[in-house]
Amino acid sequence: MSIALIGLIIIQFYWLNLTIKTGTESFNNNVYQAMNYTTQKVNKNELEKYYKKFNHIESDLKSNKNKPQVVTNQIIKDSLGVTYAYVTRYVVEKSMFPSGKFNDSLTKANIYSQERIFKIKKDSTSNGIPDLNFDFEHSLQDGTFTLESAARWDAGTTPIDKRVSYKMLDSILKSELKNRGIKQTSPILAVLKRDSSTTNIKSDKFDAEKIEFMVPLFLDRNDHIEYYLAANFENRNLAIIAPTVPVISLTFVLTMIIITVFSLSIYNMQIQRKSSEVKTDFINNMTHEFKTPIATINIASDALKNEKIYTDPEKVKYYANLIKQENKRMNAHVEMVLRMSKLEHNQMDMNFEEVNLNGIVQKSVEPIRFIVEERNGTIFEEYNAEHSFVKGDPFHLENIIINILDNARKYSPEAPEVRVKTYNKDQSFIIEISDKGMGMSSSVLKKIFEQFYREETGNIHNVKGHGLGLAYVKKIVQLHGGQVWAESTQGKGSTFYIKIPLKS
Repeated sequence: MSIALIGLIIIQFYWLNLTIKTGTESFNNNVYQAMNYTTQKVNKNELEKYYKKFNHIESDLKSNKNKPQVVTNQIIKDSLGVTYAYVTRYVVEKSMFPSGKFNDSLTKANIYSQERIFKIKKDSTSNGIPDLNFDFEHSLQDGTFTLESAARWDAGTTPIDKRVSYKMLDSILKSELKNRGIKQTSPILAVLKRDSSTTNIKSDKFDAEKIEFMVPLFLDRNDHIEYYLAANFENRNLAIIAPTVPVISLTFVLTMIIITVFSLSIYNMQIQRKSSEVKTDFINNMTHEFKTPIATINIASDALKNEKIYTDPEKVKYYANLIKQENKRMNAHVEMVLRMSKLEHNQMDMNFEEVNLNGIVQKSVEPIRFIVEERNGTIFEEYNAEHSFVKGDPFHLENIIINILDNARKYSPEAPEVRVKTYNKDQSFIIEISDKGMGMSSSVLKKIFEQFYREETGNIHNVKGHGLGLAYVKKIVQLHGGQVWAESTQGKGSTFYIKIPLKS
């Protein structure tokens, strides 16, 4: 059973680990998708600015694609060191006009020029002079020139903090992460150069030594990566685990149920085993208790059969009393067992009436006093309770007091010294019975009111008994609405307290 439980727990943890691993992969994929979308949107926004600025250029180029044209370019640097690129396109438009009666015609040529000036900012690669080569001129002539190429050419010389802001990147990325179900963590962003050095666009919390995610942000005019968008995440593990919380919770609950059921099964098995041992111990003790009276009765019965006894009335009376006494002793054991059985099934007949507990305590002391004095012991009595009337069953109340007094006598190896004291406290009648006997350890003290419990096990005991007396005491006191407890020090004696509510 233990192996099965361990196997189930291992499977649960394997499944849990697989779930977390899958959640990590899903988180990483969603983050990369969100970052790629962010960079695409930033590039698109930048391109739209150029569309607004040069939205008529491409249409003009394409409409005049098949017309005779000449494109020239010129690079000029002014006195302040600012470089300008002048791109001029000349378009020749021919028109035919009829002339004379011989269907002659005249050709009319109109020349149109279109000039664009580009201000070129300095960068580290071109020293401020762009490469206006034949391909560039050819693209202008045939209309294949794209605004994306122009945007890259122009933006490449623009500082990064003029092209994009941290607020824009953070806003777009957070929105995309939220759309993909990532809400438990916030990105810490930075824009890095192609050599992975940081730019001015970064969070104060960004740690360049612990970059978790990085995607291209801007490309240069040669399609090489110019800037990267990098991101770290606070509470990354929380964001990974959050989607799997229902699964993890269910796994935890099921595992706890399995462990609880297993633990309860083991506990119940231990209780049953203990109960079986206690009951076996009880049977052994009861058997031992019955052996002596049965043997005595057998001997007395055989003696009465002897003809010599018939002529001696005193011996006949002695053996008859002996049989009666031993029979009464066995009957007391049987009655105790029957009482406990009835108490367990709530079948005990209780006759509640108004009783004087001081009187019941005094009556209970008398039969024990004789036995104590036979062993040269003493019982000290102190009746301090001013209010002694309670509602109870006098028969059972007397029995429980006798039971505790008899234990005080039995568990005193030397001459018994027993003290009986009554007093009132908290609207209750308190009976305090103490001795100077062998006492009990704290572990034994916790179990003395359990059924069948005795400190020793097996059928060998220093003190005869069957472990039902104090269990009976506890049941009767509880039926009277009271409490019973004990204090003890091993080797120094024990004190028992019985607390019964006063009659209201």
